[in-house]
Amino acid sequence: MRVALRIRLMLALLVLLLALLPVAFGVYINETGPAPTTARLAGRCSRYCEAYGCPHATPANSPAYFRLRPLFVATIKGLMGGGRAWYAAVNIAFYLVLIPLLLLGLTYGALRNAVLIRQLKALRRE
Repeated sequence: MRVALRIRLMLALLVLLLALLPVAFGVYINETGPAPTTARLAGRCSRYCEAYGCPHATPANSPAYFRLRPLFVATIKGLMGGGRAWYAAVNIAFYLVLIPLLLLGLTYGALRNAVLIRQLKALRRE
């Protein structure tokens, strides 16, 4: 059974709109947040915390930080697999191209399968 072109286009539009939500959220955060800095700030986290470990985090106020820190370090080591020169390119390719395309494909597939299931149920009732 095939899904009609009109429905495929509507599903593609829905997936595109869903994909734009995090982009809009990111733009909002970047426009309204304080300017990024690599200096160590006493009152809040900065890029210093990302590079050198967060001095603000304690096991009492950030238990997730201490549980996820090994995963963060392993991710950085994995992205550095091609060397420091390739780190930025691999980071962009993985997080801004590969993972979003995978999520878009999975979302489209799930929505298409939902339409197919609905069509099959309608055929069974007839």
